[in-house]
Amino acid sequence: MRSTIKEIMTHNTFLFGCFLALTLHSLSVANAAPIESKCSYNKEKMLELSPREFDQNYEEGWPSLVKNGECLEPAADLIHLYYSKNKVSEGAMRTLVWHEGQLRAEVGQYQRAIKLMEKSTKPAKQDHSGWNHYVKATIAFLESDLDELKAQREKLAMVPKPAGFNPRDAQGNPIDVPWPPNLSIVDSFIRCFGQTYAEAYAGCTRN
Repeated sequence: MRSTIKEIMTHNTFLFGCFLALTLHSLSVANAAPIESKCSYNKEKMLELSPREFDQNYEEGWPSLVKNGECLEPAADLIHLYYSKNKVSEGAMRTLVWHEGQLRAEVGQYQRAIKLMEKSTKPAKQDHSGWNHYVKATIAFLESDLDELKAQREKLAMVPKPAGFNPRDAQGNPIDVPWPPNLSIVDSFIRCFGQTYAEAYAGCTRN
């Protein structure tokens, strides 16, 4: 039986719909692949690194994932995986938890970041650089507590420079290291109050 024009058009429309769906699916897969590969890493190799290599090696450790300001959340997940699977010292744990918290804050996961940062403070007897004030100032910024942020800034600014503080480079030449550490970042939090953590940490241009 000869098909009618209506039947032919209906059949062709169905075929075009199938072709369009397959095309869109192919495009979505093609577009997703680079993103996935861009944030991929060798999990086994990462977990075998020493805590120092994992945290400080910008070519092989977790920082290699965020070189271009991308893959922040995958990097945070990797840090969490590393210290969950490996036995690390108290100091290394404090550093890793802090860095995970910073990454969580950069992607807007403030509550999760705060809980992590609260775990990164030092015992008072070990804090000679005002680290705890910096941590509390950061948390105050994330909680939008300007009064507490300013109070912690003042406490940080008053931390005395240790006797014999005389930093030098590899050749033994004196170098200018601002004291106390992280004060400029806290000042940025105050100047950029109301903006995101990522914007403030990068040093926004707000007057």
